[in-house]
Amino acid sequence: MSNRGESVILPSNAVFLVHKVGGTKAGRGSQWETRTKSMRVAPNLAPRISVAVDGNNDSKSNPNNTEGGSREFVAYTPGKRQQLTKRPKEVKRGRRAKRSATPPKDRSLVSVKKEPKLSRNPSPMPPELPVGLVGHALLYINFYFHSIAAGTYTLPCLLFNPAKRDWFPKMMEDEAWRCIILSLSANSLASLTGSSSNYVDSHSLLDEALRQLKNRVASGSLPTDQTLGAISCLAMWSNDQGNHDKAWIHAQGLAELVKLRGGFSKIDNRMRSKVYRGVFDIAVDVDKPPLLDEGLRDSPSREIISEDSLDSESELPLSECRIPPRLSSIFHDITQLNAVVDDAMARNIKLDTDHLYESVFGLYNRLLSCQSDKMGDCENSLRISLILYIKSLTSNGRFNATSMNLVRKLQASIQGCLHSPSPLGRWELFMGSMASSEGTVEQRWFFQHSAAAMAESHMASEDGWTAFQAELNSILWVKPVHEAAGYCLWLQITGAQPT
Repeated sequence: MSNRGESVILPSNAVFLVHKVGGTKAGRGSQWETRTKSMRVAPNLAPRISVAVDGNNDSKSNPNNTEGGSREFVAYTPGKRQQLTKRPKEVKRGRRAKRSATPPKDRSLVSVKKEPKLSRNPSPMPPELPVGLVGHALLYINFYFHSIAAGTYTLPCLLFNPAKRDWFPKMMEDEAWRCIILSLSANSLASLTGSSSNYVDSHSLLDEALRQLKNRVASGSLPTDQTLGAISCLAMWSNDQGNHDKAWIHAQGLAELVKLRGGFSKIDNRMRSKVYRGVFDIAVDVDKPPLLDEGLRDSPSREIISEDSLDSESELPLSECRIPPRLSSIFHDITQLNAVVDDAMARNIKLDTDHLYESVFGLYNRLLSCQSDKMGDCENSLRISLILYIKSLTSNGRFNATSMNLVRKLQASIQGCLHSPSPLGRWELFMGSMASSEGTVEQRWFFQHSAAAMAESHMASEDGWTAFQAELNSILWVKPVHEAAGYCLWLQITGAQPT
């Protein structure tokens, strides 16, 4: 195809190859035939057209110097699709002169960025896997990235999603970890579609991943970051399925391997959050003291209080209960975290994800560690409610599926505090209602007691949601995060109908 300023040489009689389609008795038939067509003569060719010749040829092209017939020269202007992008006009002539002095081989119409080189031979899938899996692998990878990884961090004010930015590239580089995420995706898709082939793929992939991890641990070599991430992924998967005992076993093994590596500080900071989740998220959901606490970020206002001081008590605002100062200190730091998130949401500010979640894991660690035989029901119900609140703020995507053990513990401890519901008591009941799985016995119990507490305070009326949300906000509440789900829950509890 010619460009602007070039010419096209056409013979006087062009030959066209024509595809002719015709009907026959036996059906439609087709044949090819050739046709000639005379071309128009362009008048006054010589004055209008100059033809460039090769520098090695001394002879000049001439319209009368032809062999085997006459030729004509027709000016050709390409369509928009074939035209080159126009260069912007230079303002200064000096700059234009400089550019023209550049040798042609060094000039370029546009700056070209070098694309990163991709490996032509990516590491193949394990040969033991079914051949049919090869066609499904891309589907599983896309589902993991756009669905599972996207739901791992759901807080809108986060600067980035580590599951996508940091973990995913490391997963794809490690064979065992890659098998785990493919297995997880296949299992999730099987649950959605009921496809038996997805279940088969999931089992095969998981078997291969476990085989490889077993060999790595048995080798006695120091575990890599990817190996720790793969085990963390297994722990989280078991926990999300409600198999807390199996998840705790994975978490214990992960903690021992982290100790073998020399602690969290020896892990790449881009992978540290993944290992944190495999240890602390499991400890939170089973409500056990964490297996590790090294390397966690503490809140600036943390008070170092000895266990002996648990006998002394301090009063929490909006509560008739008196709680230990250690728990009061944690509550104070959670309100600071809550204020930071609330402000970021209101002002559309992005928060550093790693920094925020290290603070979250530090608060989890303190809430789990402050359990004591001396702690009464009211204090324990507050402790569990604070854990559930942090989960509702930072783990919204998996909040209900992983909280039922905590919900049952909250139900057992809060029953002795229902004789005179306070604002804090109503907040705790609402946290239990939010964390309960849909349709469970525990959810109905929290609905009933929340409705009774709201009726006593006249918050079950048609416009009671505004007053109740203001009360929630006075304790712990982030309106942009909690309002939509909270309002739907309030309608269920009060039996009100949306207007």
